Amino acid sequence: MNGAMRLMFCLAAFIWLQPAWGRDAIPGTDEECIEEPIFEGKVCTVQANRDAKIGVILIHGLNGSVGDWLHTIPALATDFHVVAFDLPGFGKSDKGSQHYSPTRYARLAHFLADHYFQNKPYHIVGHSMGGAVALRFASQRPLRFQRLVLIDAAGILHPQVITKFQAGSMMERVSGVQQTRGFAERLSGKILAQVERMPISPTDIVNTALGRDVVLQGGPEKIAALDLAGEDFSYAISSVTEPTLVLWGDNDQVVPLRTGKVLSARMPHARLEIISDSGHEPMLEQTEQLNDMVRKHLLENDDVLAEHHQQAKPLPVFNSERVGTCSGESGKIFKGDYRAIELRNCSNITIRNARVGQLSALNSRLNLTNTDILGKDVGLNADNSDVTVTNGDISGVIAINAVNSKLDLAGVHLKGSQAAVKGVNSKFIFSVSQASSPHVQGHLHIFKSMVDEEL
Repeated sequence: MNGAMRLMFCLAAFIWLQPAWGRDAIPGTDEECIEEPIFEGKVCTVQANRDAKIGVILIHGLNGSVGDWLHTIPALATDFHVVAFDLPGFGKSDKGSQHYSPTRYARLAHFLADHYFQNKPYHIVGHSMGGAVALRFASQRPLRFQRLVLIDAAGILHPQVITKFQAGSMMERVSGVQQTRGFAERLSGKILAQVERMPISPTDIVNTALGRDVVLQGGPEKIAALDLAGEDFSYAISSVTEPTLVLWGDNDQVVPLRTGKVLSARMPHARLEIISDSGHEPMLEQTEQLNDMVRKHLLENDDVLAEHHQQAKPLPVFNSERVGTCSGESGKIFKGDYRAIELRNCSNITIRNARVGQLSALNSRLNLTNTDILGKDVGLNADNSDVTVTNGDISGVIAINAVNSKLDLAGVHLKGSQAAVKGVNSKFIFSVSQASSPHVQGHLHIFKSMVDEEL
């Protein structure tokens, strides 16, 4: 694949397209366009129920507009002063070849909150890319901000994870065969590994006027997509302490539900609720269900809401002698406590809600969710294996030892007294994860190919 082809693939991979909904008149609202200082242009807003004592800001996603909230604004306006706005670059707001990053959009949201709400407390609701903007906004600790709602939030996991998921969704949709998803994801993963070797990162393109104007042709949707792909939300996830409702369509083919699971597990006061029979846009596909969930969260009594976010009771001391094994099998599920789990030539293995003393995988494909590995020497041994881990703590002298393997870790905390990771001819995707070892301390949100090294 030549450089031009790699670049075009990467640009296409990072755009989360949504339908361009028309701007229908929303009853009981006032529309205006005002000058704003962040992008130094005009931002167009819609307001409802200005006299309410509490405000709500609605932030749409990529290629969207205020029209995405056509049915949500009237539902929330019965109790709140609602402000929705077209993100610069979209809808009726000014457009140009600028940085359309979540961080800059969050600053604009802060300006609008101060402009419209003044001394009012308020909440933030964000969808898709707007969910990423809302998360970034909340992490900036704005005054008077009280509660957060994230709807099918995009851009949280590493871009490779999102792109592989979307490739699988596309293949499954075109073929009508669910089994083709895995093949498409593995193929796109190989292509993306080549993209990572480009001499210039595609996200670097948005940092120059030349890149935005010539390569991206000044297209706001392309610029915003790459800006979104270039942001790391690891710190934001751990720092937002306001009560947060994470909503996800159960059939979202654009952004994986895995994202919602990471957010709800790693944000201090978040909970996840699934919207049934919905794809990526529940406010348009399951309007009443979404509106009821959002209103309940925003109107709930503080004491009742606090009960939703109580810390789970401590688990009993880990002391299991059970050993789980798999040899040449497929579809096996492991749950609970195990002193060790040993997998040989196994596929489609699920380990969830478990604690494991040591996990060894040889020539296997496995998926771990909400699982802790409490290794004394090596926590996870992966040899010629494909491992996906969502939420969990992995520890040991060496937390993960990988040889000729591929690992995709999201919301995972690694702790190794010698190394968090030892990799030999192995590839790692870290999404909003953390590591502690003599080599590294802090957040990890990177793709890393390791020939023979420790992290």
